[in-house]
Amino acid sequence: MPVSFLALAAQTIVVALAASVLCDCIHALLHLAQRAPAPLSWPSKLHRAHHRFLDERLAFHPERFWLNVLMHQVPETVMRLVVVVALAAAFDVSPDVVMAVAAVVGAELAIVVARRGHDAFHRDERPVPPPRAGAFVDAAYHAHHHAFPDHFWGAHLQVLDRAFGRLLPLKGRDVVVVGGSRYCQALVEALSEAGARVTRHADDAVSDEALGACDVLVLGHGAHHRDGRAYEVLMTRALQAREAGAHLLPLDVWAVADDEAWRARRGAFADRAIIRVLVRGPMLGARATLFWLSRGARVL
Repeated sequence: MPVSFLALAAQTIVVALAASVLCDCIHALLHLAQRAPAPLSWPSKLHRAHHRFLDERLAFHPERFWLNVLMHQVPETVMRLVVVVALAAAFDVSPDVVMAVAAVVGAELAIVVARRGHDAFHRDERPVPPPRAGAFVDAAYHAHHHAFPDHFWGAHLQVLDRAFGRLLPLKGRDVVVVGGSRYCQALVEALSEAGARVTRHADDAVSDEALGACDVLVLGHGAHHRDGRAYEVLMTRALQAREAGAHLLPLDVWAVADDEAWRARRGAFADRAIIRVLVRGPMLGARATLFWLSRGARVL
């Protein structure tokens, strides 16, 4: 009996996650279809109701809750069940597994309705903390999807986003690059090509206004620059300046160099900023750096 129960639980998890990734593909197609001509764009209007319930400014609209349920949550639940049944038919999965997954999917819908849309992945948390770096999705990750609808498509796993490089939104974002190396110049060019608004400073003489306004801070002058704590000082200044503003999302920090002291201290910022360490960045090149960062790399 324990063995059969464990086997059922394991198969349920595998089928549920496989169905989730396939539904992520449908989710991505719905977003891409929004820019297509009618009638190809019509199905995307169903999902658009969800993004109107929780908009790009991460503001909830309770008056749109039932529209969100009827146009998005219910169709999504039906779609997930159809995918589960299709997987079961294709791989000869036990009906008990199908029923178990259906129970989980139904329970998720019930929780959404009972909590008026404020489930585990939709929280009114400001500012949003850094998203999880591992394979699974958390509430902060999904909040980034609402802020950047063409990115962070995964519902439970980051598989699709990592495969297609959807983890680094840059278009229209403000980037401050500190450093005068060739690599920093190449990053400026690559970031500009990606649609970011980039300003470059040869050293750490950056105004608090510029630091407070930036979404991405690239530290490229070396951790030992000047007083040996340059990275920590600039990050602290940037975070303090941002607290006075209306930033909803965490600061994205790219530290080009690394050393033992900085490695020990950077963990203190882990709950307030997305920290990426690009030790091999100069060897890889700017475009390769963006390629791997867009696929979830935190250390290069």
